[in-house]
Amino acid sequence: MKLIISFIFILTTKNISAQLFIEHNELLPLKLQYTNKQLKKETDKHNTVYTDLIYKNNNTWDTLPVYLNARGNFRRSTCYFPPLKMTLKKSLTNNTLFKGHKKLKVVLPCLLQKRGNDDVLKEYLAYKIYELIAETHFKTRLAAIEYIDTRGDKAEIHPLATFVPTELKNTALYEGEEAFALKKPKKYILKAIIIEDDKLVAKREGAQLLKRFVHPLNQAETESLNNAFFQFMIGNTDFSTAYQHNQKLIFKEGETIPVPYDFDMSGLVNASYAVVSNIQNTSLNITDVKERMYRGFKRDTAIYYKTRQHFLEQRAAIYSMMDEHKEYFEDPETFDQAKNYIQSFYTILDNETKFKTLIIDAARNE
Repeated sequence: MKLIISFIFILTTKNISAQLFIEHNELLPLKLQYTNKQLKKETDKHNTVYTDLIYKNNNTWDTLPVYLNARGNFRRSTCYFPPLKMTLKKSLTNNTLFKGHKKLKVVLPCLLQKRGNDDVLKEYLAYKIYELIAETHFKTRLAAIEYIDTRGDKAEIHPLATFVPTELKNTALYEGEEAFALKKPKKYILKAIIIEDDKLVAKREGAQLLKRFVHPLNQAETESLNNAFFQFMIGNTDFSTAYQHNQKLIFKEGETIPVPYDFDMSGLVNASYAVVSNIQNTSLNITDVKERMYRGFKRDTAIYYKTRQHFLEQRAAIYSMMDEHKEYFEDPETFDQAKNYIQSFYTILDNETKFKTLIIDAARNE
């Protein structure tokens, strides 16, 4: 009896620690408040803003204190809502949905556009596709955030004060707070992707994170091909496994394994701000992110056909997964475009000539 009880306890504990990323399609309801302008201008790796993360679990709202900072380079400088890095105190997460997590990344819609939430959904589908393709991947969770931009304590000139003649504004009558009004908070309903920390990926795999340069041809063959095919599938050239641009490398059982992330520049997402990548000042022979270009390195021909078969075997599961998320798209046509884009990849795999020309023959020598 003690053995059975112990086993149940261990199993339950394991499930709790993995609860945030447990397999389901429901959006996780969250609430956040902070000043977006302050987050963008004043936070970095060493400076954060404090707020409460309010989350819903089993129809109950709970609260956790968190520290936020803006992350990323391009998105931070380009986006209205920069991606977040969320830091939690692990001791406070026990017996919560976030048990075992100290750091999490959060991807928000980039710009104030009607399509913003659907762009996040398309990027989330990319993460879920790779999860079906590769054993080593980032776990993700789709969330719906009620975000209040508190806009800070700084006052702005009251609209009525704009009608006051300049000569009167300079008098003592208008030197006080009467001519100013506090900025009103603004509420946004945002789709978001929660991404587990890379240290947890390595820990889950019994591996180590690598920070050094490793040439792609010295990385694990199967995982490298899965990664390269996947990037071609979603039409992404904004990555480098060698320089760890939108890639993490982990070392497991004597092999270096690439783990991709950040897919907003892909043809699948087709964000309004997306541009063809120029990593290490290398210009590519494409002009539109929707154009596919294979960026993997040349390997033995047999491994290409093995990888091709692997992707073909996952086709039905990928289509099914995408269909399960259709209901969350605000524009059904956007979902159809995303699925058609993935289907166009399989059109290439189904055609021997296109497969050979666009993938095998297009592989890089350097």
